[in-house]
Amino acid sequence: MKYILLAIFSLAFFANCLTTPIPGALINVTSQHVLADATGNTLTSAKVEKSGKSCSFSFVLANYLFYGAGHSIDQAAKDGGIKKIAVVDRESLSILTGLFYRECVVVWGE
Repeated sequence: MKYILLAIFSLAFFANCLTTPIPGALINVTSQHVLADATGNTLTSAKVEKSGKSCSFSFVLANYLFYGAGHSIDQAAKDGGIKKIAVVDRESLSILTGLFYRECVVVWGE
């Protein structure tokens, strides 16, 4: 009985250790603008022609040891062949309240 209570407490305690804006029970997919002007303008004079994405992933048991490669603006710009960054977005995917999750940085520019 003690182990069942410990498992329930651990699941409840670690269930929301994510950075998604709205946690979901089964699946949660979010997308949001991180860096952009409030009036809808881009960060620089660059045009929105291409996009690049850099993702990191992990799951609940390996989060403390390995969080995945990527998840940087520089890597996303390099993958998309972008020289001038216009807009930076963020995407996240969470399955079963953090059992598996992926976070991506999406860079738009020219």
